[in-house]
Amino acid sequence: MVLEDESSDDHSSPPYMHSSSIDGLNEVPFTIEDPDYKGLELDVMSPCEKHGMASERLVAFEGTDTGRRFLACAQSEGSNCGFVEWVDHQWPPTMQNALLKLWAMVEDAKSARVNDNLENSFTIHHLTEEKNKLEANYDKLVQDVHELMNFQEDKVVDFRHLQSAITYQQEVRKELTDDMKAKMATEMAKKDAETQQLTQKYEVLLNLTRAQATVIQNLKLNKMKEKQVLTEASMNLELKNAELTKCQEKLTQEKLELKLQVADLLKGNKKHIEEKWQLEFQNEKLKEKFRGIQAILEK
Repeated sequence: MVLEDESSDDHSSPPYMHSSSIDGLNEVPFTIEDPDYKGLELDVMSPCEKHGMASERLVAFEGTDTGRRFLACAQSEGSNCGFVEWVDHQWPPTMQNALLKLWAMVEDAKSARVNDNLENSFTIHHLTEEKNKLEANYDKLVQDVHELMNFQEDKVVDFRHLQSAITYQQEVRKELTDDMKAKMATEMAKKDAETQQLTQKYEVLLNLTRAQATVIQNLKLNKMKEKQVLTEASMNLELKNAELTKCQEKLTQEKLELKLQVADLLKGNKKHIEEKWQLEFQNEKLKEKFRGIQAILEK
């Protein structure tokens, strides 16, 4: 199974994601012990839905979810409700492909090891049967020798041929035993090599999981730092906003004072106009009087 590489820029997902469920029960994946992420989750309010208690921190060790952190019901197996809530997003498709290939290699190695164990079992069974047959023949030969010795008590018997046969049987038995030991040693060495390969693959998976955990931890620290910077910037903006509000209030007060001064100036201007009209009116009266006096003088 190969996943297609799809880009995704969605960083607005919530920090916790519910897993898919069948008939209301979640399937809890296999896990691996991680000293940096274990115990009960007490910092975030995400309790078990059924028991209402703090959930347990776990790290998945199965398929494409290998290395992903999640929260699960902390009850024992008999009382566990199957609650699962993922903490980490799904890995990128390239990472999922790598995990699938690694797990496929592990499964192939296990299958090959099982087949080799079956073949070794058949070989050992066959050698054991041959060994039992040789032991039965040897015991029968010894019994025949004893019967022959009892039957020929008063006769001188040449046991050289019989001794040669017994020696031959012993040599054959020794050769078969040595051959069986050599084959068993070869098979054990082969099994040890396969075990070492599986251990190396397991260490690769473990190191990959630890590296992923380190990346996640660094991302978390960076997000915390960014959050702190945003908080400080927000506080600075609030302070500047307060200063601007004070300046606006001061300008409003000065505007009101200017309006009052303009009103006073308008009142003074109006009074000045009225006084000017009065002076002009008086001036006209004086001109009329002067013209009257001038007319009288001309008469």
